[in-house]
Amino acid sequence: MRRLILLAAIALLAGAPTRARAQDFRTGLDAFNAGDFASAYASWSPLAQRGHAKAQAALGFLYYAGKGVARDDAKSLLWFGRAAEAGQPTAQFFLGLQYYYGRGVRRDLARAYSWCDIALTNGYTESLFCRDAVALEMSAEDMRRSTELTSEFLATHEFRN
Repeated sequence: MRRLILLAAIALLAGAPTRARAQDFRTGLDAFNAGDFASAYASWSPLAQRGHAKAQAALGFLYYAGKGVARDDAKSLLWFGRAAEAGQPTAQFFLGLQYYYGRGVRRDLARAYSWCDIALTNGYTESLFCRDAVALEMSAEDMRRSTELTSEFLATHEFRN
């Protein structure tokens, strides 16, 4: 699972949609790759505040892993949640992990499965392993709830990664 998290982090930190924002995001990515997590945070924070989903997901990861900031599950949930609602698949995957492990939230297998399934539907194939691992522990009621949660999300959101 640690290798899967590392692969997810690498995928999370690739690309950005507009030129100006792409350059700002790239500045943060370069800092992140150089191990200068405080500078990465400084680059991504203004973007995230303005609604840039990849920057929001990147901040979520910094808080999730405690890179350049104190590890803070509540803040990682906040940023992953905003990015996931905007259709960012890596953030959707990490929300699934947080619900699976109960990091900052009560452990909820239905929500974990749902977020991993949404990320998979959104093209993030690495979430298949997360979704299938969660499924091994789920009850029939968990699966019913998960199907409901996923259906509600997909009916009301477009993917804009």
